[in-house]
Amino acid sequence: MTVTNEAEKQARVDALLVQGKNVYQPLYNYPHKPAIGPLRPCLDRCRAVEEAMGDNIEGRKLWDAGCSLGYNTLYFVDRGMIGRGSDIDPRNVSLCQEIQLYTPGSATFVQEELSAETCAQIAPGDFDYAFFFSILHHIVQNKGLKHVQGMMQMLTERIPVLFVELALKSEIPPPGYTWDTYLPDEELAIFETCGALDIQLIGHFATHVGPVPRPLYRVSRKNGGGTS
Repeated sequence: MTVTNEAEKQARVDALLVQGKNVYQPLYNYPHKPAIGPLRPCLDRCRAVEEAMGDNIEGRKLWDAGCSLGYNTLYFVDRGMIGRGSDIDPRNVSLCQEIQLYTPGSATFVQEELSAETCAQIAPGDFDYAFFFSILHHIVQNKGLKHVQGMMQMLTERIPVLFVELALKSEIPPPGYTWDTYLPDEELAIFETCGALDIQLIGHFATHVGPVPRPLYRVSRKNGGGTS
């Protein structure tokens, strides 16, 4: 990439960054100082997930739902995964597509709403892993707990391992947000309609929202669930 093209690319990235509500994630492998810094880091969660995956990374297929600016997707693509990131915000998808060129490997980013209809289109074997990091509380608020329970039932039947970071009812959302009033008292209630699951807590992680850290779980089917 020439100096002129790199400068143009940096200008496009900066222009996209100032659009939208916020810059939620760092820009993975991006070589320039971004116009706006991120609200929260991602490296801590990626390292915890990587450790939980063990040796089952290279060549595996990942769906990062609600991928935001693509950090988590690209982190694992950089380690040999085949990554698909999806986000409802076209600005986020455009940013992912701009910065993915700095990371070798197979990554695809698409604009897509996460819903039961989206989950129903997934077939067994499409993905080995899926990430749902701090996204499901928005769907609980907009479509209800039963909708999300139906999503989780489909996903646990079709994807061997899910990594799920969940907002908690005890959080105090920023002004203008009210998801806490819609969340169940027990965050794992989203899995109540699923079959037998192996749910492992892999850590609690600080957010930009306040002092309450969010739990991150590894979820797989019992009796044959998981990736090997």
